[in-house]
Amino acid sequence: MANKKVLSALVRNHPGVLQRVAGLFYRRGYNIETISACATENPKFTRMTIVVVTSDELEMSQVIRQMSKIQDIRRIAILDEEKAIYSESMMVKFRCESDRRTEFLNLAYRNHMNVLYIGDSTVTVTLTGSPDDLDEVLGKFGEYPIVEMTRSGMSAIEASDRPFVEMDDAEFIN
Repeated sequence: MANKKVLSALVRNHPGVLQRVAGLFYRRGYNIETISACATENPKFTRMTIVVVTSDELEMSQVIRQMSKIQDIRRIAILDEEKAIYSESMMVKFRCESDRRTEFLNLAYRNHMNVLYIGDSTVTVTLTGSPDDLDEVLGKFGEYPIVEMTRSGMSAIEASDRPFVEMDDAEFIN
């Protein structure tokens, strides 16, 4: 049975780090469901959120050990569902003819979607929320065919008052 975990990693913000992390997963045969990376409040660092699918806890431990060997990684944590906040963004272009536009827009607004573009036969919307919430909202639009869709991949942050890592480690920041 597959085991899905959300990893959060703080890494140096410079070229090649994402490639090294993704390469480790490729070489070891680990499955990445989603990976997202962006600069943090400190421009020297990037936060990566990686959703990993492994076969068991032993394999997950191996993933963490292998990632810890990458010099550019400052901290890695498995984010527990009860102690983390998950979010993802999606943009969806739905087929929607003009005679059903009002009905569609009412449904979109009731589901907290932002309308980005209204074309002759499509409407493009965006929505942010947990991956499960996004899937649930998509289910409500079953009678409107999806023309195109893109999802950002999950971002996650610990639900606590303390920072992920203190930024006073001079030997790492140099």
